[in-house]
Amino acid sequence: MLTKSIYEPREESDGTRVLITRFYPRGVKKDRFDRWVRDLSPSRELLGAYRSGEKSWEVFESEFTAELNANPSSMLAIRSLREESRKGNVTLLCYERSGMSCHRYIVAELVKKHKKPRADAKNRQDSPLQSA
Repeated sequence: MLTKSIYEPREESDGTRVLITRFYPRGVKKDRFDRWVRDLSPSRELLGAYRSGEKSWEVFESEFTAELNANPSSMLAIRSLREESRKGNVTLLCYERSGMSCHRYIVAELVKKHKKPRADAKNRQDSPLQSA
């Protein structure tokens, strides 16, 4: 799982380029990315609070992760990217320059860490034999 700014040039090693911004970046042509997944971007309110300094990076990271976990479409997108990244490179794109704090680093880590739930996990949780 790779990350970079949408303004950086396309490279062969990028593989599939996935834009993960809520708003379309100014001056960017659609040939700069392969897919746009808005469900992997922070809410307008959270992004605004972080940019204005109301929320620290640590608080932003925690709340953004909670937003993603609470959104079934976001979780589906994370699972999809995880599967896709097993077949080849996937590059997450945002308009922030490389090296800046950016949600794409959070998403990349979540994709890397995402594991499929075990088929028997639900049954074990519901089992009356499970000790507390």
